[in-house]
Order: sequence, then C-alpha cells, then structure tokens
Amino acid sequence: MGGVIDPAGAFVQNFKNNGGSTWEIYTEKTAKDKKTPVDWKSFGTPTSLEPTTYGYKWNESLVKKSVSPDGALVTLPEYFHLVNNGKKSQWVVVKPSDLPSDCGLKEKTFTRPKERAQEAYDTPDEPKSTWKTPGPKAGPFQAYLGDGSVVTYYWYRFADQPAMLNADIAKDEREKMQEKVEKLHRAWTKDREYLAPPTVGKLAYLDPAQIVKPPKGLEVGYVPIATRQEMVKSTSAVK
Repeated sequence: MGGVIDPAGAFVQNFKNNGGSTWEIYTEKTAKDKKTPVDWKSFGTPTSLEPTTYGYKWNESLVKKSVSPDGALVTLPEYFHLVNNGKKSQWVVVKPSDLPSDCGLKEKTFTRPKERAQEAYDTPDEPKSTWKTPGPKAGPFQAYLGDGSVVTYYWYRFADQPAMLNADIAKDEREKMQEKVEKLHRAWTKDREYLAPPTVGKLAYLDPAQIVKPPKGLEVGYVPIATRQEMVKSTSAVK
C-alpha cells in the first residue's frame, strides 16, 4: 500500500439540514432568561450543501456579499427591531431603506469598546508537572502567527509529551506507540499523499508559521508542543 491509509477503516460523519445560532442582543447585566435571541434564520439558513459539507444559505436581500484578499465575505444585518408576539420575543432584521428617519440610528456611530489586554495562554510551570518531567528535549522556540500572536513551543519525545502522560496509558503501551510514530516519521515524507483528496471543495491551509522544522537529531520520534500563546507586545517584533 506504500503507506496510504485504507479508507475502509475511516468513518465519515454526515451533516443534516438543521442547526442554528444562539446570538442574542441585550444590555449589560441582563438576566440570562431575559436575553433576547436574534432571528438568525431569517437571513442565514443552516444547510447541508452535500453530505460532508455544512454551511449557510444567505438571504441576499438582508446580507451583503463582498470579496476580500482572503476570500468571500458576508456582512450581517446592522439594524434590528424588537418583536414580541406574546410568547417569544425576537430581534428582527430591519433593512436600511426601512429604517425610520427619526430613530437616529443611521447617524449613530459606536466606538470599539475598550477591552482588557488578553492574558497569555500558558501551561503549568511546576517542576513535577507532565510539562516538565521528563520534559522536552529542545526549546524554547517561537513562531509568530498571522493573527498577531506568538507561540512558544518545545520539542518532546512523542511518548513523553504531556497529552500522552495524562492519557492513562501504561508506559509499555506508550513505548509501542513511540515505535509506530518513529516508523511513520521515517516512511511518510511530505511529498506524497496518504489520504484521498476531497471530492468537493478545497482543503483548508495552515498559517506557514505553524509548519516548523525539527532541530537536528530530533527528526524522528519527536513532536512540537505549544506551551504558551500571547499577543505580540510590539508589532516591530513580528518576524
């Protein structure tokens, strides 16, 4: 088989024509049971485009479609009014052309709310934690992502990475998995395909900064594990 994955061993989860959104509009400190939902299905209908593809069919009279360098965009409705039919309240879309002239919304602008600086996503630093014992073999390294954040990562032996140590797997079982991973790393080169390509649509792509190269000597049996992610403090630091 040359390393190709047998599709007979795969399971494909098909989508159905259902789903929805839990978007709500409410003022600060509104009680949970008083928050009012948006009539999402009036402008975005959940649908299964084909058995393995899920998306929305947009009501083009209520949304605006545009194209950006990163692909197609949909701008959702901007104006809503509250409708109460006696049983269930909803925020219903109002077209800009139907907006009452005396409500003042067209002239109203909203500044971006001031938000606290995002805290870093970090991992335990205790010496006896699975992140430190037995610990990584190389690092730290950093990758600067396109979203403006920087990821710190280390190279761990596959069987000694925190997820494996916390998976309730016996040491001999982890070592057997280590052997298999080393075989994969030796046999699976990046210039070949091991899964059948999709029959519809396009594959998603990764941020190039997420594709990292192992240090010399750690090409087989070692994997990069992110230990911290935070916003870049200065745009001049982005590489």
